[in-house]
Amino acid sequence: MTDIHSNLTIRLNYLIGLLDISSQQSFEKIKGHKISDEFDSVGEIYNNQYSIYRNQITISAILLGYAYFEAFLTDLIAMCLTKNPKILIPEGKTQIKDKTITYQQLLLADSYDQLIKELIEKEVRNIMYKSMSEVLDYLDRKLKLTWDKSLNSEIVIANKIRNCCMHNNCLADRGLAKDARFVEGKEIELTSGLVHSFGLKARQFSRELWYSAKLKYSA
Repeated sequence: MTDIHSNLTIRLNYLIGLLDISSQQSFEKIKGHKISDEFDSVGEIYNNQYSIYRNQITISAILLGYAYFEAFLTDLIAMCLTKNPKILIPEGKTQIKDKTITYQQLLLADSYDQLIKELIEKEVRNIMYKSMSEVLDYLDRKLKLTWDKSLNSEIVIANKIRNCCMHNNCLADRGLAKDARFVEGKEIELTSGLVHSFGLKARQFSRELWYSAKLKYSA
């Protein structure tokens, strides 16, 4: 069985082949193919415009890659908390409400381990619903993991791209447009090179996190 980091790497590698067919040459080869009764050809689906075809592939790749990456972070946080549940102890009064165990939870839990597992699952859900900047802060401040912080900005941008594609009809919002590569209200356009670049950053980031987590939580 592969570990969570190896699994992420394998999944990201699979996307290299997907990005490879986003080329103009690939589009020219398949645009004349008929694949359904609704369209005369593949080209017709994309209004015979290569840019539309390419963008559908690159956006699909980054969405899928980000989903794999997010799953890795979720599993990594759960792994660290399982190794050291004391991390769940609140640091201040503002956190106590979220960390309180109800009588019902205590009485219905099959065992201490089951109760801890439920608390960890709740913690992970709460963290993963936060902004990527807050997730990174949690990895740093709470889990004490180390990595090259210069990677943070591109990780945050990838998250913003994902959010705009999923919730803003693939149009750049004000937050994403703070990056000069994108314009507010305009459709997000991604080259295969840019997606590859995000993939390389994700590999480095996840690799450094994984090594740091193994070193700190392996005992």
